[in-house]
Amino acid sequence: LASNSELVVMQAAGMSRLQIIISVMKTAIFMALCMMALGEWGAPAAQLKAKEMRNHAIHGGDVFNAQQGVWAKDGNNFINIEDVDQNGVLHGVNMYHFDKSLQLTQITKAREAVSRKDGWLLRDVNKVQLGEEQINTQQQDEEFYDSQLTAEKLGVVSVKPESLSFTGLWSYLGYLKQNEQDTSTYELALWRKIMQPVSIAVMLLVALSFIFGPLRTVTMGARIVMGVVTGIVFHLTNEIFGPVVMVYQIPAIIGATLPSIIFIGFATYLLNKRN
Repeated sequence: LASNSELVVMQAAGMSRLQIIISVMKTAIFMALCMMALGEWGAPAAQLKAKEMRNHAIHGGDVFNAQQGVWAKDGNNFINIEDVDQNGVLHGVNMYHFDKSLQLTQITKAREAVSRKDGWLLRDVNKVQLGEEQINTQQQDEEFYDSQLTAEKLGVVSVKPESLSFTGLWSYLGYLKQNEQDTSTYELALWRKIMQPVSIAVMLLVALSFIFGPLRTVTMGARIVMGVVTGIVFHLTNEIFGPVVMVYQIPAIIGATLPSIIFIGFATYLLNKRN
């Protein structure tokens, strides 16, 4: 439209820049909603399935993911893990010990498990031994569990915060707060997911400001280059602000929204400059 001066004709016919921008934004909102739906239901399920297939190919299916967390088989023991964080620490560990005749003999619960050489160090351990005539319980601060189950195997099914759905992030944030753990990484991922439609609209607004402003009469190649550069700068700004807000303990909402606010101001400046 800009190359053929059709935008000029539309404005001469009485259509304001704001009306043109709103018309384009309607399409952007629809695209943003489609992306949100894909990110909420499509992408997490697809990634989970891909990780399960990769795990089956590498480890023969000894480790798999389910709605109840990660399940792993270690000899005659079956282990359920609520979460594997990015540091390889296991949270909410439930171990079910079976004898050779596949009779349940012991249940071990631990708040977390840290990888050690040739096994795992369990913390806040609660053990229930199931005897033929009685049940014994035992509590320990720490206990070493000798295992061939490595952090690398469990890492196959761990999910990055950015890959979780909105509901998954919200649920896991509640779990972390309940256990008094650091939530900054997941709060930032949650706010970035909320701001994703806004980011799309902001980038479109910047593109429109270029069309109405300094790039109205330049070649298509120059516009493509400027668009790519602007997108890279916006992405880098997002990536830089994320670690900064976590290091200085700034609220995650600021790290997620500030790049968009900066680019909105930049686009507004370009639009007003032409006026």
